[in-house]
Amino acid sequence: MRCPKCGSLSDKVLETRQSKDGSVIKRRRECLECGYRFTTYERIEEENIKVIKKDGKVEPFNKEKIIRGIKLASKGRPISETQIVEIADSIERFLIDEGKLTTTSYEIGEMVKERLKQLDKVAYLRFLSVYEDFKDIRDFQEKIKEIEKE
Repeated sequence: MRCPKCGSLSDKVLETRQSKDGSVIKRRRECLECGYRFTTYERIEEENIKVIKKDGKVEPFNKEKIIRGIKLASKGRPISETQIVEIADSIERFLIDEGKLTTTSYEIGEMVKERLKQLDKVAYLRFLSVYEDFKDIRDFQEKIKEIEKE
């Protein structure tokens, strides 16, 4: 760790403390060159997932967008906030576990679609109507027939 006073890379750790939730480690250090004491903090660096949108733009993964979309699709349905957050968490966890730090909005939509299909058919159909850009009532009828066949 570089000393903020003299720039030396030689120091010793005097004290180490962990935050209550375990997410941060605080260290008191002393420079071996000039004796200056300073504090450093260590945090886990989260994996940053990038999402490629339909128009080609790239933006950071935003779990809140998934939650918002599912909430809209499931309004008035017997789906709890906890279930909605679990879907978003499971998608984020899957992407990280698979090492997919770059994905497409299409892939995320497909994952949401599959999870909603298992959870609530009406919410699934509502989500599809926006996701697949239904044009009229015939689009709904076709999807309903597909669901009934399954």
